[in-house]
Amino acid sequence: MTTKNTVGSVAMLKQTTTFKEVGLPFNTHVAQQASEWLVLLISGTATDKDRHAWEEWRKADPEHGRAWRRHIENINQRLQGIPTDIVFKTLAPTTLQSRRRLIKALTVMLMASGTGLLVRQTAPWREWTADYRTGTGEQRKLTLVDGTLIVLNTTSAINVDYSDTIRLIQLRSGEMFITTAQDRPAATLMRPFVVETAEGTVRALGTRFVVRQENGRSHVAVYEGAVEIAPFDASDQKIVVPAGQALNFTRQTRDTFLSADENSIAWTEGMIVAEKIRLGDFIDSLRRYRNGYLICDPAVANLLVSGVFPLKNTDSILASLTDSLPVSIHYRTRFWVTVVHK
Repeated sequence: MTTKNTVGSVAMLKQTTTFKEVGLPFNTHVAQQASEWLVLLISGTATDKDRHAWEEWRKADPEHGRAWRRHIENINQRLQGIPTDIVFKTLAPTTLQSRRRLIKALTVMLMASGTGLLVRQTAPWREWTADYRTGTGEQRKLTLVDGTLIVLNTTSAINVDYSDTIRLIQLRSGEMFITTAQDRPAATLMRPFVVETAEGTVRALGTRFVVRQENGRSHVAVYEGAVEIAPFDASDQKIVVPAGQALNFTRQTRDTFLSADENSIAWTEGMIVAEKIRLGDFIDSLRRYRNGYLICDPAVANLLVSGVFPLKNTDSILASLTDSLPVSIHYRTRFWVTVVHK
């Protein structure tokens, strides 16, 4: 990666000071490159071309990947308890001078970090380094090499791992809607299509379905065909979920079947469809599509909401609630909003 491909016009450090992490050398030049990429990605100005170039840089050398993972780990450890989206909005530089200061500070932090630290499997870098991901309020449509269609919902991340024996999608976070394609019609060995979550595997049996990863549970809703669920710690207890049904499961247990509500996948078209649902539940759903804190006062949580709401502007959705319900919207800051009784 040349300097012109990175954010700003920061001169590269001439020295190549190294330190040891689990016996591996760490290069200051690489640390600064990682810092430049991080600043660009949190600045809000990165294009698809920039993100592709970053992925190419990260994959070009194991040292690059290690520097990147250490950056995200450091930020996660220093700012525990603060939502990642707020952290990055707070860090995001607004001027060239602030970018330079942040790059320098991040590089120093990276080089000064302690040795022997293991990257935690639950750290945010797993989402940042996924093959495909979306930001807050973003949906993304993908067509895989076999023709399978995937729609990623807000703040979602997946890895795609196709081999000669399996088509595997690892859901790192969030939610996706999948329309599977038939695998290689002329092949004698048909590869199974499997989604892996933190709780287990979901094998598609020719289908359209949703998988969501949330709060230590996996949610599956089937709209066509069927899926077979195998919780990791109870893999001998496979469960078939038919079309029109939904199911929540953990690594050990499963809930009772629910109806697969067509309204719940309106997000694939950039909408929320509400039909007499509790305001508290509506706000819980809306919260996933905006940065910061969105809170519903318990005094109005049981009011019922109906309507079709475009997700492009969540502030407009909140404003529209005041037209049909006895509520008002209190903005403490842009990122701290409360729905209260009027």
